[in-house]
Amino acid sequence: MQRRILAISAVVLLLGAAAIWLWWPESEGALAFCWRAGALMAAAWLAFDGVQRLPGWILLAVPVVLIAAARWPRLLVTLIPLLILWAILRKILGGR
Repeated sequence: MQRRILAISAVVLLLGAAAIWLWWPESEGALAFCWRAGALMAAAWLAFDGVQRLPGWILLAVPVVLIAAARWPRLLVTLIPLLILWAILRKILGGR
C-alpha cells in the first residue's frame, strides 16, 4: 500500500509541476517544490523494495552521517573509512 501512495504522490506532484509551469510560470517556489518533491517521491517509489531489505542499523546511521556531513564536512574523511572497517570486521567476526 505504501508503494502505491508514493507512486500516486509522485504523479500528482509532477502533474502539478507541469500545470504550474504552463499556467503560473511566475510562481517559482511552488514550481521548484513540485518538481523536487515529485522526483524524490518517484525515486523513493523505485527504491521501495530495496529499502525494505536494509538492516535497521543502516537506517539509523544514514541521518547521523548526513548531519555530520552538513555540520563537519572534514569529519567524513575519518568517518567513512571507519564505517567501512566496522562493516568488514562485523562480517568477518560473524555478527548478525
